[in-house]
Amino acid sequence: MTKSVSDVILEPVITEKSTALSQFNKYTFKVSKNASKTAIKSAFEQAFPERKVLDVQTLKIMGHKKRTKLGFKPARDHKKAVLTIEGPKIEFFPEVS
Repeated sequence: MTKSVSDVILEPVITEKSTALSQFNKYTFKVSKNASKTAIKSAFEQAFPERKVLDVQTLKIMGHKKRTKLGFKPARDHKKAVLTIEGPKIEFFPEVS
């Protein structure tokens, strides 16, 4: 069973830290909770065929429980991946002229 690119890579993470890492060709993406490193690598190379993935680092982000008047809401856990790539840079915000 093959998954599509949008099933594995959900969205880019755009923060001050991830923007600073993009100078070193490292890009951060929010990925599916059960995605493996090889699945993330192949999905990225399908989405961006002119770039090659050199390294994949994954992190599980554990969410906090939220207190409501009816009890607790479950935590929103997610997973993110930092990809080191080789090739042209990815422009999330191209310069506006």
